[in-house]
Amino acid sequence: MTTQKKSSRAKATTKKSTSKAKVEIKIEPVALDHRDKTAFMVVMLSRPEGATLKEMAEALGWKENSIRGAMSAYAKKTGGTIASEKKADIRTYYLKANA
Repeated sequence: MTTQKKSSRAKATTKKSTSKAKVEIKIEPVALDHRDKTAFMVVMLSRPEGATLKEMAEALGWKENSIRGAMSAYAKKTGGTIASEKKADIRTYYLKANA
């Protein structure tokens, strides 16, 4: 049997790069599921200025009748109250705090 001498020094096989690479980060919109959209609707209704159906429809991607149904279901489930007022032919909805 013959034995070979093992070298005590390992050879470097990788090359170091001297240029600095730029890293690009691409931010993509997050898809919201049903619970997140309902929570977002509640946040919009909780604002001091409230929210109109048009604002919520654009933000959530829902139709106005779906928003009305979601508001009704949320109020029934939590026992909360959603009030509305009409100014200059624009109806604004508010989430009233339970006392």
